[in-house]
Amino acid sequence: MHQQSDARLRPYVMARAIDGRVVDGADLARLRLANRTVDAVREMLPLGRGNVASDIERTRGESSRRSVACNAMTYQLIQMAGWPPVQARATAALFAQAGTCDEHAALGVMLHAPFMRQGEVLYQVTSSQIGHVWAEWRQEANPHSAFALVLDPWMDGPAVFASDGQLSDVPKSTQSYFNFSQASGLAAKARTDWLIASNGQGLAAMFFQARATVAPDYRWPPHHTYRGMPVISRAFELRVQTKLNRAIDIAKATQFGVSSDALAAPPRLQKARRRLLNDTLAVGVAREMKPGLNIRDAQKEVPGLLYGAKYQLRKSR
Repeated sequence: MHQQSDARLRPYVMARAIDGRVVDGADLARLRLANRTVDAVREMLPLGRGNVASDIERTRGESSRRSVACNAMTYQLIQMAGWPPVQARATAALFAQAGTCDEHAALGVMLHAPFMRQGEVLYQVTSSQIGHVWAEWRQEANPHSAFALVLDPWMDGPAVFASDGQLSDVPKSTQSYFNFSQASGLAAKARTDWLIASNGQGLAAMFFQARATVAPDYRWPPHHTYRGMPVISRAFELRVQTKLNRAIDIAKATQFGVSSDALAAPPRLQKARRRLLNDTLAVGVAREMKPGLNIRDAQKEVPGLLYGAKYQLRKSR
């Protein structure tokens, strides 16, 4: 069930363990739910991002043309039909099968609403560093706690905790808006689903009318076109890479199950100690992500997990 979605999560969960912040239990379950939503948005928008060079090239410009039509449809739904902005963007994106970050974030909010519990909220968030929008899943009473998760299908990578995100790791540089509680999120999704089901033909016609007005050779303006950007911050990646080779903290190592005999080795064996701790952490991650996995099979996954944590945190999607 989790295997395909976990492929992008495994290097990240391993990196968190190296960083001393193990993801397990309820936190791993939430991270998986958030990542399933990220994957679902990308699957529902197969033409991708209209303002990202790799998707423009892959679709020969169709991602750009459909994103422009998506924007026009969104405007009509908001200004002429009175739809709320998030629902309008999510709906237009579904018919366009493409969009910019606004549409990816809006669709993520709509799809993730059923997974919220009482006291949890979904926000759309912007950054002062760059004109970008994403979704965050938070606790209403403590929005900037370690609970917060970033759902950003537009950027490259999985769902991540906000503290590890490229733009979300500095809350002072972000602004939040369009929040949905469990109740309001479910109501908004139910209303949107009903509107699409009851007026699908009309909405499809609205989109294709907008698409017909876009020039057949249109591509997003180069000065507003981005290269794919990783959701995970460079600072987090560098910290993990440093810790993978750093002399270990003996007190912390014992907490993770490294034997006292191994830790009693002379100082010249610091690298061996570090490797032992890394291997122990990787076995733990493998077994946490695959309940019931025996130690021997978990040990086979160690090289891949450690390689992923060191070299694949910020790779393209």
